[in-house]
Amino acid sequence: MAAKILMVGSIMMDLILQMPRIPHPSESILGTTYSNAGGGKGANSAVAAAKAGGEVSVCCTMGQDANGEALLGMLKDVNVDTSKVRLAEGANTGMAVIMLEEDGMNRIAIYTGANDLTTPADAENAFEGKEYDALMMQLEVPVETNVKAFELAKAKGMITCLDCGPAQDYPIEKFDGITILSPNETETDALVGILPTDDESCLAAAKILKERSNCKYVVLKMGDKGSYIYGEGLAQMVPTFKVNAVDPTAAGDCFTGVLVKQFAETGDIVASARYASAAAAISVQHLGAQPSLPEKEAIDAFLAERA
Repeated sequence: MAAKILMVGSIMMDLILQMPRIPHPSESILGTTYSNAGGGKGANSAVAAAKAGGEVSVCCTMGQDANGEALLGMLKDVNVDTSKVRLAEGANTGMAVIMLEEDGMNRIAIYTGANDLTTPADAENAFEGKEYDALMMQLEVPVETNVKAFELAKAKGMITCLDCGPAQDYPIEKFDGITILSPNETETDALVGILPTDDESCLAAAKILKERSNCKYVVLKMGDKGSYIYGEGLAQMVPTFKVNAVDPTAAGDCFTGVLVKQFAETGDIVASARYASAAAAISVQHLGAQPSLPEKEAIDAFLAERA
């Protein structure tokens, strides 16, 4: 049975600027191409979960502008329930400017825009009239909105996941008893002052994260190393798959969305992480955030080839 997932969080329009390299200060260079794509950590994870077979609803805020209209259409195209989306008059839809170099390295500037207007009341409204198996959150909406969503989900016994990006010091203690706490390397450093690079540093950081949040699992996203899982007797790296990366944008969001969907359906965190790693490995081989997110059939075929 498909997992029913609620995403309370962010949605943005991505502006992708491809260039040979990032210009030096005061330097102008000729870019290669530019394009737009659906983005935002929350929407990326929601679309990833939906394309992987989940039944996904989103609670987010956009402006009443061309970008908002386009993003709404993109969500509907992949059968994401948008009935809890709010369009804020006079606000700008969030935007992420992605500078992508030829070697695949990216740098991202985030303008949260209307995402800052998502309120605890919006989160409360998202729970009305529908039951869910899992909740996904990120750090691109106000903290009080995330806390309200978490409290409501916890009271209902739902699986809960906080993707700890973008990197910042964040009151994870407010999410006491959360199911999955999932930062990447730089986000982990921002939270606990330890940059995880190997099993020893992963374990040290994970112990602090677990102690502060009382989470069931810490899942550290470690880029091309894979993911490190700590909790419930586990302390292990789940390797990723080696591929030729074109654009790493949204790979972590893809991983999180598919991880939550799989875990809600199977209860196996390690197998879910491997499945999510396959999805992320497919995504980095394509340009853009949401356009790169794979369908369930593609993930299954990818894993079958590597069985």
